[in-house]
Amino acid sequence: MSRLTIEPKANVFVGNINARVRDKLWQKVSEKWNVPALMIYTTNTEQGYKIRIHGDPSREVYESEGLSLVYLRREKNS
Repeated sequence: MSRLTIEPKANVFVGNINARVRDKLWQKVSEKWNVPALMIYTTNTEQGYKIRIHGDPSREVYESEGLSLVYLRREKNS
């Protein structure tokens, strides 16, 4: 990660990488390393970016009419 990005805060990586490298990196994060992760990258959408989330069951990306929204699930009290 440190060769492709900078780490302004512990475990927060920022960089400008191409789509092929980004997809391979996401595959490693989600399948091989299996760690919680959030990826936001620029793309040709209304918002100008897309969101990917892995490993955080309390949050889910919900897409509605071209907008990406992060849905926060609340725990039900027993």
